[in-house]
Amino acid sequence: MKALCVAFLLLLLLPGYVLAGAAEETTYGALVAQLKAGNTAIDYQALRFARAELPGYNPYDALADPDKGDLIRAMAANNLDGVSAIANQIIARDYTDIDAHAALSSVLQRRGEREQAAFELAVANGLLRSIQQSGDGMTPETAFVVVGVAEEYSFLGASGVQVARQSLVQSVRGPVDALEVVNPTTNERSTVYFDVSRLFDAMARLGGAQKAP
Repeated sequence: MKALCVAFLLLLLLPGYVLAGAAEETTYGALVAQLKAGNTAIDYQALRFARAELPGYNPYDALADPDKGDLIRAMAANNLDGVSAIANQIIARDYTDIDAHAALSSVLQRRGEREQAAFELAVANGLLRSIQQSGDGMTPETAFVVVGVAEEYSFLGASGVQVARQSLVQSVRGPVDALEVVNPTTNERSTVYFDVSRLFDAMARLGGAQKAP
Protein backbone atom coordinates (compact mmCIF):
# COMPACT_ATOMS: atom_id res chain seq x y z
CA MET A 1 0.00 0.00 0.00
CA LYS A 2 2.84 2.37 0.91
CA ALA A 3 4.54 1.60 -2.40
CA LEU A 4 1.35 2.44 -4.29
CA CYS A 5 1.06 5.76 -2.46
CA VAL A 6 4.67 6.64 -3.28
CA ALA A 7 4.14 5.76 -6.94
CA PHE A 8 1.01 7.91 -7.03
CA LEU A 9 2.86 10.87 -5.49
CA LEU A 10 5.67 10.49 -8.00
CA LEU A 11 3.13 10.60 -10.82
CA LEU A 12 1.68 13.82 -9.43
CA LEU A 13 5.14 15.35 -9.22
CA LEU A 14 6.10 14.57 -12.82
CA PRO A 15 6.82 17.75 -14.80
CA GLY A 16 3.69 19.09 -16.47
CA TYR A 17 5.31 19.33 -19.86
CA VAL A 18 5.91 15.58 -19.98
CA LEU A 19 2.21 14.82 -19.53
CA ALA A 20 1.25 17.63 -21.89
CA GLY A 21 3.69 16.36 -24.50
CA ALA A 22 2.16 12.89 -24.37
CA ALA A 23 -1.32 14.36 -24.77
CA GLU A 24 -0.26 16.49 -27.73
CA GLU A 25 1.42 13.50 -29.38
CA THR A 26 -1.87 11.62 -29.10
CA THR A 27 -3.75 14.61 -30.54
CA TYR A 28 -1.36 14.95 -33.49
CA GLY A 29 -1.49 11.25 -34.29
CA ALA A 30 -5.27 11.15 -34.01
CA LEU A 31 -5.75 14.13 -36.33
CA VAL A 32 -3.31 12.75 -38.89
CA ALA A 33 -5.17 9.43 -38.76
CA GLN A 34 -8.44 11.25 -39.46
CA LEU A 35 -6.89 12.98 -42.46
CA LYS A 36 -5.48 9.75 -43.83
CA ALA A 37 -8.95 8.26 -43.49
CA GLY A 38 -10.23 11.02 -45.77
CA ASN A 39 -11.67 13.48 -43.25
CA THR A 40 -10.44 16.85 -44.50
CA ALA A 41 -12.78 18.77 -42.15
CA ILE A 42 -10.47 18.41 -39.14
CA ASP A 43 -9.24 21.27 -36.95
CA TYR A 44 -6.04 22.21 -38.77
CA GLN A 45 -4.97 24.69 -36.14
CA ALA A 46 -5.18 21.95 -33.51
CA LEU A 47 -3.07 19.76 -35.81
CA ARG A 48 -0.40 22.46 -36.21
CA PHE A 49 -0.35 23.31 -32.51
CA ALA A 50 -0.11 19.61 -31.58
CA ARG A 51 2.78 19.18 -33.99
CA ALA A 52 4.60 22.07 -32.28
CA GLU A 53 4.18 20.40 -28.89
CA LEU A 54 5.78 17.10 -29.93
CA PRO A 55 9.01 16.15 -28.12
CA GLY A 56 12.05 17.36 -30.05
CA TYR A 57 10.09 19.73 -32.28
CA ASN A 58 12.31 22.48 -33.71
CA PRO A 59 10.40 25.35 -35.37
CA TYR A 60 13.36 26.16 -37.63
CA ASP A 61 14.00 22.67 -39.01
CA ALA A 62 11.55 22.87 -41.93
CA LEU A 63 13.09 26.11 -43.19
CA ALA A 64 16.56 24.53 -43.38
CA ASP A 65 15.35 21.12 -44.60
CA PRO A 66 17.54 20.07 -47.58
CA ASP A 67 14.58 18.13 -48.97
CA LYS A 68 12.85 21.48 -49.56
CA GLY A 69 15.66 22.53 -51.90
CA ASP A 70 15.45 19.18 -53.67
CA LEU A 71 11.69 19.62 -53.99
CA ILE A 72 12.08 23.03 -55.62
CA ARG A 73 14.72 21.74 -58.02
CA ALA A 74 12.59 18.73 -58.97
CA MET A 75 9.66 21.04 -59.67
CA ALA A 76 11.82 23.35 -61.78
CA ALA A 77 13.08 20.34 -63.76
CA ASN A 78 9.51 19.09 -64.24
CA ASN A 79 10.56 15.83 -62.59
CA LEU A 80 7.16 14.53 -61.49
CA ASP A 81 8.51 11.33 -59.98
CA GLY A 82 11.09 13.28 -58.03
CA VAL A 83 8.54 15.80 -56.73
CA SER A 84 6.20 13.00 -55.68
CA ALA A 85 8.92 11.03 -53.88
CA ILE A 86 10.37 14.02 -52.03
CA ALA A 87 6.97 15.46 -51.10
CA ASN A 88 5.88 12.12 -49.67
CA GLN A 89 9.13 11.90 -47.66
CA ILE A 90 8.48 15.32 -46.14
CA ILE A 91 4.83 14.55 -45.38
CA ALA A 92 5.77 11.23 -43.76
CA ARG A 93 7.71 13.07 -41.06
CA ASP A 94 5.63 16.27 -40.94
CA TYR A 95 2.00 16.15 -42.02
CA THR A 96 1.69 19.92 -41.51
CA ASP A 97 4.09 20.84 -44.32
CA ILE A 98 2.07 23.10 -46.61
CA ASP A 99 4.54 23.15 -49.53
CA ALA A 100 4.79 19.38 -49.72
CA HIS A 101 1.01 18.89 -49.85
CA ALA A 102 0.64 21.61 -52.50
CA ALA A 103 3.44 20.18 -54.65
CA LEU A 104 2.07 16.66 -54.39
CA SER A 105 -1.39 17.90 -55.34
CA SER A 106 0.02 19.49 -58.49
CA VAL A 107 1.78 16.27 -59.52
CA LEU A 108 -1.29 14.12 -58.89
CA GLN A 109 -3.47 16.54 -60.88
CA ARG A 110 -1.11 16.33 -63.85
CA ARG A 111 -1.17 12.55 -63.62
CA GLY A 112 -4.93 12.54 -63.75
CA GLU A 113 -5.34 11.30 -60.16
CA ARG A 114 -7.91 13.97 -59.47
CA GLU A 115 -9.43 12.58 -56.27
CA GLN A 116 -6.09 12.26 -54.49
CA ALA A 117 -4.98 15.62 -55.91
CA ALA A 118 -8.09 17.24 -54.46
CA PHE A 119 -7.34 15.65 -51.09
CA GLU A 120 -3.78 16.99 -50.96
CA LEU A 121 -4.98 20.43 -52.04
CA ALA A 122 -7.66 20.39 -49.34
CA VAL A 123 -5.00 19.66 -46.71
CA ALA A 124 -2.72 22.43 -47.98
CA ASN A 125 -5.62 24.90 -48.06
CA GLY A 126 -6.82 23.78 -44.63
CA LEU A 127 -3.40 24.47 -43.15
CA LEU A 128 -3.20 27.86 -44.86
CA ARG A 129 -6.72 28.78 -43.79
CA SER A 130 -5.94 27.95 -40.15
CA ILE A 131 -3.17 30.55 -40.25
CA GLN A 132 -5.34 33.10 -42.07
CA GLN A 133 -8.12 32.74 -39.51
CA SER A 134 -5.78 33.27 -36.54
CA GLY A 135 -5.53 37.05 -37.13
CA ASP A 136 -5.29 39.61 -39.89
CA GLY A 137 -1.52 40.19 -39.89
CA MET A 138 -1.94 43.95 -40.07
CA THR A 139 -0.61 44.83 -36.61
CA PRO A 140 1.57 43.13 -33.98
CA GLU A 141 -1.55 42.74 -31.81
CA THR A 142 -3.51 41.02 -34.60
CA ALA A 143 -0.64 38.95 -35.99
CA PHE A 144 -1.14 35.62 -37.71
CA VAL A 145 -0.20 32.77 -35.35
CA VAL A 146 2.46 30.38 -36.67
CA VAL A 147 4.36 27.47 -35.14
CA GLY A 148 7.33 27.51 -37.52
CA VAL A 149 9.23 30.01 -39.66
CA ALA A 150 8.54 27.97 -42.81
CA GLU A 151 4.81 28.60 -42.29
CA GLU A 152 5.41 32.33 -42.68
CA TYR A 153 7.06 31.88 -46.06
CA SER A 154 4.55 29.28 -47.27
CA PHE A 155 1.68 31.59 -46.30
CA LEU A 156 3.21 34.65 -47.97
CA GLY A 157 4.14 32.65 -51.05
CA ALA A 158 0.55 31.47 -51.39
CA SER A 159 -0.50 35.12 -51.07
CA GLY A 160 1.65 36.01 -54.09
CA VAL A 161 4.07 38.38 -52.34
CA GLN A 162 7.83 38.29 -51.88
CA VAL A 163 9.72 38.88 -48.65
CA ALA A 164 12.03 41.90 -48.70
CA ARG A 165 13.03 42.15 -45.04
CA GLN A 166 12.35 40.42 -41.73
CA SER A 167 12.69 41.77 -38.19
CA LEU A 168 11.61 40.79 -34.69
CA VAL A 169 9.45 43.13 -32.61
CA GLN A 170 7.84 42.86 -29.19
CA SER A 171 4.11 43.24 -28.60
CA VAL A 172 1.68 42.78 -25.74
CA ARG A 173 1.16 39.24 -27.10
CA GLY A 174 4.87 38.48 -27.08
CA PRO A 175 7.49 38.23 -29.86
CA VAL A 176 6.29 39.01 -33.37
CA ASP A 177 7.99 38.65 -36.75
CA ALA A 178 7.52 41.72 -38.94
CA LEU A 179 7.99 40.82 -42.59
CA GLU A 180 8.13 43.58 -45.17
CA VAL A 181 6.73 42.17 -48.39
CA VAL A 182 6.52 43.32 -52.00
CA ASN A 183 3.77 42.65 -54.50
CA PRO A 184 5.75 41.75 -57.66
CA THR A 185 2.91 42.93 -59.89
CA THR A 186 2.36 46.38 -58.38
CA ASN A 187 5.65 46.84 -56.45
CA GLU A 188 3.51 47.84 -53.48
CA ARG A 189 5.17 47.29 -50.11
CA SER A 190 3.48 46.36 -46.86
CA THR A 191 4.29 44.69 -43.54
CA VAL A 192 2.77 41.42 -42.40
CA TYR A 193 3.02 40.39 -38.75
CA PHE A 194 3.32 36.85 -37.39
CA ASP A 195 2.97 35.85 -33.74
CA VAL A 196 6.01 33.65 -33.05
CA SER A 197 5.52 33.11 -29.33
CA ARG A 198 4.92 29.40 -29.94
CA LEU A 199 8.29 29.19 -31.69
CA PHE A 200 9.98 30.65 -28.63
CA ASP A 201 8.10 28.23 -26.39
CA ALA A 202 9.18 25.29 -28.55
CA MET A 203 12.83 26.40 -28.47
CA ALA A 204 12.67 26.78 -24.68
CA ARG A 205 11.33 23.23 -24.37
CA LEU A 206 13.94 21.95 -26.80
CA GLY A 207 16.73 23.67 -24.86
CA GLY A 208 15.47 22.24 -21.59
CA ALA A 209 15.31 18.74 -23.05
CA GLN A 210 18.86 19.00 -24.37
CA LYS A 211 20.16 20.08 -20.96
CA ALA A 212 18.31 17.32 -19.11
CA PRO A 213 20.49 14.39 -17.97
